[in-house]
Amino acid sequence: MKRLLLLIGLFCSIGMHAEIHLPDSLWTFNKKGEHHHAEVNEIWLSADRPGVGSEVLGKGYIQCETGFEVTHMFDAHFLLLPNTLFRFGVHEKIEMRLEYAGQMLIIDKPNSAIPWQNDPLYQPSYMYLGTKFQLCKLYGGELDKKWIPRTAFLINAGIPITSIIAKQTPFYGGAFLLFENEVLEWLSISYDIGVNWSEWAPVPDILPSVCINFMPTDQLGLFVEAFAMFDCDAVNEQNRVYTHSDINFDLGVTYAVHPRVQLDLYGGFNLYQTNPLISGPKHCSFVGLGLTWLIWHPYN
Repeated sequence: MKRLLLLIGLFCSIGMHAEIHLPDSLWTFNKKGEHHHAEVNEIWLSADRPGVGSEVLGKGYIQCETGFEVTHMFDAHFLLLPNTLFRFGVHEKIEMRLEYAGQMLIIDKPNSAIPWQNDPLYQPSYMYLGTKFQLCKLYGGELDKKWIPRTAFLINAGIPITSIIAKQTPFYGGAFLLFENEVLEWLSISYDIGVNWSEWAPVPDILPSVCINFMPTDQLGLFVEAFAMFDCDAVNEQNRVYTHSDINFDLGVTYAVHPRVQLDLYGGFNLYQTNPLISGPKHCSFVGLGLTWLIWHPYN
């Protein structure tokens, strides 16, 4: 069973605020390996890695976004195996989403008194079904209307893939409002607000974020981001309810190696965190590597 769950984690695969405007091209190769580049038409390669963007995938488009992330915290490494999202454009303003991310726990400082707890532990997660709606597509345009952000609404629900998850939290889901403003042709600002909730939690977690995106070239993207989580009904060891704050910072780079393929690399750290059981700041760091692949679009 463990091997089966590991295979699910390896072959099932979410995912950036920065978007790449690239020509959709025909690539042909001669015997020497040189390529000739012939532009056909232009498309938007819009990746929801490693955050979530306000762009909705075009009708008929199919896209896969996958990646690995390693987090170091509490003398342990948490490894996402892998974090993957499939996006399907079903309408000019609607896309469907299928997402999965399992997690491997690796202890850095083994405990000789309880040796079995030192073994790597794979924890399956939910399979998420979601939909993103384009509410406002205005982006840039006339100078007097640049203050109007491109806006999208994302909602998803988790489907437990094991009986243990189903018993612990039978329902898990989230809803997010996603905004983006173009400041200059090479500079934009993304800002999101969302909630995550489960059946046993009377108050959902609040998840805000803000990201500055730089696009020095059509292929290269840079971003700086701050994101947080506020759990308004956390309980400490004295059984007192308080707000659990988790504030993080990260930065990264994306690069389009092909008109349909984008790579991303990012890293960050925790600015402040209060643990529900042990009050006080808890430091952690994380690094991730991802891939976005536009599998199909109607102009093939």
